[in-house]
Amino acid sequence: MPVVGILFIVSLALLAGAGAFALERLVPAGRREIHNDVVGFVYAVVGVAYAVLLGLVVIAAWNTLDDARANTYTESNALIWLDWYAYSLPQPQHAEVENLLKQYTATVITSEWPELAHQQSSPRAWGLYQQIHKLVQAQQPTAPAAVARYQVAVDAADQLGAARRERLEQSADGIPALLWGALILGGAVTIGFAFLFGMKRTGPHALVIFSLTLLIGGLLLVVYELNFPFGGVVRIGPEAFQVALERMQQLS
Repeated sequence: MPVVGILFIVSLALLAGAGAFALERLVPAGRREIHNDVVGFVYAVVGVAYAVLLGLVVIAAWNTLDDARANTYTESNALIWLDWYAYSLPQPQHAEVENLLKQYTATVITSEWPELAHQQSSPRAWGLYQQIHKLVQAQQPTAPAAVARYQVAVDAADQLGAARRERLEQSADGIPALLWGALILGGAVTIGFAFLFGMKRTGPHALVIFSLTLLIGGLLLVVYELNFPFGGVVRIGPEAFQVALERMQQLS
């Protein structure tokens, strides 16, 4: 997708640059040059407003990506805490909890992670999480130390569920269509205003329009790739869960 997107943006920029030569034949620069002062004033307002909007969207998309990555470690940390709790349980509860944790982690890595790119989740992973939560809550410790460990495990199970729900929401919570419309319309208006300037030489004017289109298109492509944290070029991988699974296997 990035290669296709880059080729599309470059082609669009070349087309916009060629439009400057077509415009010169229809409306010569001499007729447009007399309006440069007015057009320049309006263009400054339009350009600043669009630059602020586009910059905020890029920053917001990047922050969302960072939050989603941090949340995967929150979820994997909860798995590790639960595995430590399972290690303190007698058999057969120890084996049951540990087996469910390994199955859940492996399912997330191999089955659910590819589905996140399509804003989908794994029903099997959901079922395994529910079994883990029920099995942890079913413990009835009486010794003070066991009660303390049990409370930590319950909190970790709740944290696991909350982080999982947040991960699934982040996989589908992209930029709203209304905002996309504003970004595309703003980009078209900003580029369109560049055609209104009158320059004595068409070549530099075409270069300005080409560069502006390339810049705006490139930033929009960045926003598109950052739109879904688990499906873009800089997608988040299951590294946190792979580390958690390795630690579980070491404790076995």
